[in-house]
Amino acid sequence: MQNRSIFKFIFFFFLSTTYSLTVLSKNITVGSSLLVKSIQQAILQSSKGDTITVSSGTYHEKNLVVNKALTLIGNNYPVLDGEGKYEVVSIKSNSVTFCGFKIQHSGNGAMVDLAGIKIYDSRNVTICNNIVDDTFFGIYAQYATNCIIKNNRLISYGKEEQEIGNGIHCWKSDSMQIIGNAITGHRDGIYFEFVTNSIIWRNVSH
Repeated sequence: MQNRSIFKFIFFFFLSTTYSLTVLSKNITVGSSLLVKSIQQAILQSSKGDTITVSSGTYHEKNLVVNKALTLIGNNYPVLDGEGKYEVVSIKSNSVTFCGFKIQHSGNGAMVDLAGIKIYDSRNVTICNNIVDDTFFGIYAQYATNCIIKNNRLISYGKEEQEIGNGIHCWKSDSMQIIGNAITGHRDGIYFEFVTNSIIWRNVSH
């Protein structure tokens, strides 16, 4: 009987612990007709491990900074517009997933490598199934480790070299997976500098 009581205690403790871990993460939905109208507002309200689902529409977030371990999912390719002035999305946390958005109209400049999406000093980031349109650099990773950049479509229209950055640019990064991306119009489609132990597979650059 004593062993059975101990087993029951352990079983119910496990259930209560699992339930507690489950309810800690939440889903925040963003949309113009919803309570949370901006992605930056959702990030401020979120906690590590939460999911932010963004409804279709156009969002003028200036420079959107993701500084927590979050999953951001776009529903029907919501547009993040950099208005020709800003780096559109800056990822500054480990364990971020960013999928299903259209990123457009970043700023550009000779002194600063502005990008549609940039990873800063982070690991275990996934960027997938996005459209990156009319940006200076498309997707840029610096000091990134074990990140996945997969099935994105990147388009640039600049005519002069100073108007065009690289499509996917990786600098001082390790264990990257660059897979199945389609890149058109950039200076270099995929550019690596000091990149090690990485997989580059089934990308197409025009």
